Amino acid sequence: MPGSRSRAAIVTGGGTGIGRDITRVLSETGVNCVITGRRAHRLEETLDACRGGPGVVRSVPGDITDERARRRVVAECVDQFGGIDILVNNAGVSNWSALLDYSVEEWREVISTNLEAPFFLAQAVIPQMRQQQWGRIINIGSVYGQVALNNKYYGERLPMSTPRDRGPVRAVAYAASKGGLVSLTRELAVAVASWNITVNVVVVGMVGSERGASDPAGRKQLEAMTPVGRFGELHEISAIIPFLASDEAAFITGQVVSVSGGLTMAG
Repeated sequence: MPGSRSRAAIVTGGGTGIGRDITRVLSETGVNCVITGRRAHRLEETLDACRGGPGVVRSVPGDITDERARRRVVAECVDQFGGIDILVNNAGVSNWSALLDYSVEEWREVISTNLEAPFFLAQAVIPQMRQQQWGRIINIGSVYGQVALNNKYYGERLPMSTPRDRGPVRAVAYAASKGGLVSLTRELAVAVASWNITVNVVVVGMVGSERGASDPAGRKQLEAMTPVGRFGELHEISAIIPFLASDEAAFITGQVVSVSGGLTMAG
């Protein structure tokens, strides 16, 4: 427990989409937040959206694949709010290439953001969580860490055949990183359980930022593969975060919490 001070959280990728909404709901419950992301103007938009709530929000622009940037984020949270209680590893990137053309550079870009950075951020905050004997680490995953992408639902956006017969267009590093995030969650959960730190992963299904969502025909195809027959709303994703970050969730750790409209069952 952090004692008499308000709880403090770090949210990566806090400038847009799910990260912004997670910051909103945490700050509305009185949690102070430090958000980070590569685009400073997007972080400022989040600050504006959260202004006036009980929780204070600060931003630290930066690239979480850079160790110095990670150190700045952690230091800002400690300096501004007196400690760190909650880490939400939300930032993520993806790229798409023909299977046989997928490059080392493309692979490393995704793995360093989606898998490497979450581990090293967790490593950076665990010592304080251990000292105070209280902490919550929440990783944001994807259904594509549990089920394979089906090209037919994406049509021409992700074709099965490519020029020079280089195979289907895939996001192989993204899938590998999100699958790895599930294993990382379980590994960390067991390692830190005796220090009253929980680690869980929220698996997200189709939301408005999904590739093809702005194309009505594409959206219809993507909705068709989700059992509930629609995209998820941001608030439906972020609503689970305050609970997993609460005292009431102290007996929940190492778990995959699927907020996917049933997609992980039917993928």
